[in-house]
Amino acid sequence: MPGRCDNASAGVLITDGHGRYLMFDRNTPPAGCAPCAGHVFEEHASYTDAARAEVAEELGLSAGHLTPLPAGGWRDNRCNRGPGPLGSGHQWRIYQAEVSGELNPSPRETRNTRWLTLREIQRLADRTAAHAHGRISADEFAAAPGIEPVWVAFLAGLHLITMDPGDLEAIERVARDGADPRPVPRRGGSPGAR
Repeated sequence: MPGRCDNASAGVLITDGHGRYLMFDRNTPPAGCAPCAGHVFEEHASYTDAARAEVAEELGLSAGHLTPLPAGGWRDNRCNRGPGPLGSGHQWRIYQAEVSGELNPSPRETRNTRWLTLREIQRLADRTAAHAHGRISADEFAAAPGIEPVWVAFLAGLHLITMDPGDLEAIERVARDGADPRPVPRRGGSPGAR
C-alpha cells in the first residue's frame, strides 16, 4: 500500500536512436499514457535517486546519466494517495535519461509499454484534450488512454507537442480535479441518460 503523498515527483523521458519515446499506459491511477515517474521522498533521498529508481521499478532498466530538462515545477495534479502536506499537487522535476539493460516492464504498474513517435504522442495528447472537453468519458479514456493529463503541459513546454491554450487549460482542470469535466451524452439521449 503506498504511503502518503509527499508532494514531490520525478519524471523521466527515455528516447531511442530513432527519436522515439518510451511510454506506457499506467496500471494505477491516474489513467493515461506517460513516461515513468514517481514520488520522491517516501523511499528516496533526492529527485535523481527517485528518477533512477522509477526507471528500474517500472521498466526494469538502469538509468545512467540524467539530464535535467526545462520542464516541471508545481502542478495541481491529484494523487491516488490523497492530498499531501501541501495539498493536492506535486513539485515536479523532469529528466532525460540514458538507460541500459533489457526492457522488463512491471506488470503491476504498466501495460502496453511501447516506443512512440512524436506524431503518435501528439495524437494521444489530442485524445486527452477530447477527454478534457467531455467528448470522451472517463471510462473510455481509461480503456484507451491519451497522454496522462499532467504530462501534456510538460510535453508542450518542451515543444514535443503542440496544444491550444484552451485545450491546456481544460486538461489542467482534469489533472487537478480527476473527473469528467461534464457528462458525455449518448446518441439519441440527454447528457444524463444511461
